[in-house]
Amino acid sequence: LHGPSVATMLGFEGKKLQGSSEGIIPMNVSSNLVAVSMASLIETSDAPLIWRGPLKMMALKQFLGEVKWGNLDFLIIDSPPGTGDEPLSICQLIPELEGGIIVTTPQGVALLDSRKCVNFLKNLNIPVLGIIENMSGLKCPHCGKNIDLFKSGGGKKAAATNSTFSGNSSNIFFTFSLIINIYLSYQTISTNAT
Repeated sequence: LHGPSVATMLGFEGKKLQGSSEGIIPMNVSSNLVAVSMASLIETSDAPLIWRGPLKMMALKQFLGEVKWGNLDFLIIDSPPGTGDEPLSICQLIPELEGGIIVTTPQGVALLDSRKCVNFLKNLNIPVLGIIENMSGLKCPHCGKNIDLFKSGGGKKAAATNSTFSGNSSNIFFTFSLIINIYLSYQTISTNAT
């Protein structure tokens, strides 16, 4: 909602969402992945979305209720960091929500925000399914050595020490870490440059 980049990353930048009598048709990214993005509603990729709360909430309601999602195994919602209107509205609009996954980076300031998100979900009685640590190093394309650009292991440590991360004794599972993939970055840039 704030800086939609999913369309760029998934290769449908510049394509507009289409509708039918049954609802909004999501973009077919692959045989097992469909997506929608606010980028499909704006005129140009560098146009800012300057929307106040009511417009953002209306867009969320439309994406959740009017898109022809089909039978989903998972619905992944990339929301802005923090515990503001968007995550709260999503939690309220999906009463059958089975859980949330916290995506963090290894730096202390990101982990602080992640702790708040864990407590936010717990206050809403939504299970925390796991923690993913993003940008957990960079694999050197020349020697193959892992370089800790922003530290690493913060997500794993936070999940292991429940008292540090969640303030109580419930289990939070460290799901996995993602290193920065320089080749994927190049592929995204080159795919969208043509």
